[in-house]
Amino acid sequence: MNSIMKKTMRRRNKKVSNKVMKKTKQKGKDKKDKKEKINLTPYLVLNQKDVNLLYHITKITIDILDKAKIDYWAEGGTLIGVMRSKGFIPWDDDVDISIDIKDKSRLMKLKGKFKELKLDLVGVGRYVKVKDPTNKNVWIDIFYLNNGIYPQKHYDIYNYKPGELYPLKKGKFGPFKMKIANKSGQYLDRCYKDWRKIAYIYNHHTKGKKKVSFKDYPELKKPKLPN
Repeated sequence: MNSIMKKTMRRRNKKVSNKVMKKTKQKGKDKKDKKEKINLTPYLVLNQKDVNLLYHITKITIDILDKAKIDYWAEGGTLIGVMRSKGFIPWDDDVDISIDIKDKSRLMKLKGKFKELKLDLVGVGRYVKVKDPTNKNVWIDIFYLNNGIYPQKHYDIYNYKPGELYPLKKGKFGPFKMKIANKSGQYLDRCYKDWRKIAYIYNHHTKGKKKVSFKDYPELKKPKLPN
């Protein structure tokens, strides 16, 4: 084999090798760019019966508070549900609302009214729970705030700034409306900066937290509704 043929073969081999390397790199890049789907099933902990019950006890609770002229407002994941999904977010397992601490004694005097409607109003440290005694999967947490300030120091980030809370407004929560902070969007932007684009999936029944984008999981913006 003469030198010219050898050089030609080396060039051909080099071209083939470069093509193989480029294809390999591209495959690796494509594989890396392709996001693996996260199995979210373990985080969707409530069955339809539980969801129906949670809406039911929420409606009863806010009706009792309204009749007693006790102001309440949606908090945390419940507020995000109202503002983003107009209902219960799919992976949550409770409803969070707050009242002002000045109404604490008035709320506790309503235990009998809750009992008449087959619900328990139970004190748990610095907040209370509303529960159906026949179901341990769902409940409502009612927090006490002092003019928009949480008594728990580790909740400082969630304190309301002047003008954010009052006057209260209403937002859609599934088949009914509930009260929310006056500037709920501004409040959520401050406390949960990427709440419009990102879901942080966790609840009381599972361990750990998943961060997912609505761009990848648009279905998670849809509320869980009663039937």
